[in-house]
Amino acid sequence: GRGTPAGEWFRRYWLAVGATHELRDIPRAVKVLGEDLVLFRDEHGRIGLLGLHCPHRGTSLEYGDIEDGGIRCPYHGWLFDRSGQCLEQPAEPEGSGFCRKVKHLSYPIREMGGLIFAYMGTNQESPPLLPRYKALTDPAGKRSLEATRQYDYNWFNFIENGADPVHF
Repeated sequence: GRGTPAGEWFRRYWLAVGATHELRDIPRAVKVLGEDLVLFRDEHGRIGLLGLHCPHRGTSLEYGDIEDGGIRCPYHGWLFDRSGQCLEQPAEPEGSGFCRKVKHLSYPIREMGGLIFAYMGTNQESPPLLPRYKALTDPAGKRSLEATRQYDYNWFNFIENGADPVHF
């Protein structure tokens, strides 16, 4: 989690948070490093990763509408772009600039090799380059992404037995 040694260490790397083929026109709730987030693709095909709960009343943006370059909260209609900037607050008086003061939690996103990566580290304005791993960029061969089950525990618990010679 945030503020823990391992959580802060993992945030310094690009993390796979979804698969491109799974994200179409419906937002998806995801949990990454203990944070509840919403992954969405706007109507122009651009991906955003924001905090799951609207900062206004805490409604889940997983049920939000994709429109006008962002995601709209289903409760009071606040509209957020991919960077978390509030663009519109329908209940505010005409000409109110309050929405420009509201910035929701967001993380930079990159797509590569059918995966969606997020950078959750401290330098959000200029994250490090996403490494161009050959397995994700090589056009030769066939790439297959298939996840049939989500595991609700630390990834290391799953792979640590892979090096155990008895299992081979």
